[in-house]
Amino acid sequence: MSRGPGLPAGDTAPVGKATEPTAPTTPTAPPPPPRRTGLGVRALVIFYITSLVGTGILYVPGVTAQQAGPASLLAWAVLAAASYPFAKFFAEMSAWRPDASGLTVVVRLGFGERAAHAAGLLLITTYVIGNPIMGIISARYFLDLTGHPDGPVYAVAAAFMALSVLFNTLGLHTGARVQAICLVVLLTGLGLAVALAAPHMEAARYDPFVPHGWGGVGAAVVTAFFSFLGWENVSTLADEVADPARSYRRAVRWAVPVIGLLYLSVTAAYLAVPSDGTMVVTALLEAPLGHTGRVVGALVALGLAMVATNAWVLGASRLMAAGARDGLLPRSLTVTPAAERAQGAPLRVLAVLTVSYTAVLGGLSVTGLDDTVILAMTSSSFLMLYVAAAAAAIRARAPRAIRNVGLLTSLIALAFLCFGGIGLLLAALAATVCTLLGVLRAPRRTPA
Repeated sequence: MSRGPGLPAGDTAPVGKATEPTAPTTPTAPPPPPRRTGLGVRALVIFYITSLVGTGILYVPGVTAQQAGPASLLAWAVLAAASYPFAKFFAEMSAWRPDASGLTVVVRLGFGERAAHAAGLLLITTYVIGNPIMGIISARYFLDLTGHPDGPVYAVAAAFMALSVLFNTLGLHTGARVQAICLVVLLTGLGLAVALAAPHMEAARYDPFVPHGWGGVGAAVVTAFFSFLGWENVSTLADEVADPARSYRRAVRWAVPVIGLLYLSVTAAYLAVPSDGTMVVTALLEAPLGHTGRVVGALVALGLAMVATNAWVLGASRLMAAGARDGLLPRSLTVTPAAERAQGAPLRVLAVLTVSYTAVLGGLSVTGLDDTVILAMTSSSFLMLYVAAAAAAIRARAPRAIRNVGLLTSLIALAFLCFGGIGLLLAALAATVCTLLGVLRAPRRTPA
């Protein structure tokens, strides 16, 4: 007995009733795939700017001024120009292979599982060690604001890092909206600070231009590179971007010139005003407004620092969750998309980050290690990872656009590493340990 048209398999037409012929149907095209929802170009631009502008612009120009004097402006100009290849490389990488593990996915394609595990561990280690620098900068501005510049910097820094972890429990989309509002307000304040300081700038402060020799300029390049870390941080959000191929490419076209202009203008202004420390915004506003400017500058700086720290904690949380997924970290930290939607954030990972940041800051307090060494180590670690990712992209025969910009990225990174000093030695030590652990953690492939 035949089935009637439109009846599911297993069902039959009623007995005794003839089935009526049906008109032939024309085949229809399959429905379009559901549109992927997530972050767009504007949100990525915000995360790029908040990842790169914040702690770097508040503190690092002061450090580079101590290393190279007014010639440190050359270091910032070089990095502003060099940042486009870095940004382009990671944007193309995220468009090609959108994955929360960031550059690790390209290392896996080029050099295999063990190299990917080593790179992933070094990347996570660098985030854990480097992120607390942002808490330290916030703590210094806060203690200066409260009239206790010699107060417990590391304890206050731990509290600021915990505050950023708490912010990230709001979830990605809520956090993005808050970040956008804060960014507009704070960048406006930063622009006003430069404008108010303009009448108090003196060209004579640029003389002598190279007081510490050209070696100091090289050291300033490596230190200032910390401020241009963040292009790879936004790659950790690739799983949550609506259209990675379009969004990343368009976002860097806006973000690169905005960030370069901000750094150059603020650094040039800072070098031209009286200053007896490394707190940039405070120096800019203290010149025209006196003590009131010092207070306002500290408040603006604290706001910028918190916005930047929130972005980096976000990147660290996504990176650690991806590391757990890939077997680098305990599986208990793995975050499923369903769980993330329910909780709003990878809560277990955020808890681990809180403990890790506190441990790093406690170690700095006990050992008395200067945080500028951490700056140099973090920069050197990222430069080494950039070289590894670019070489992997070339070896994996990635699309031509990635290979070309990857080659340029690796050449620039290798040139910067020549000035790494003690930071490079510490980064190489960390890379060696992570490589050994990567060999142990990488799964053994059984023969077919």
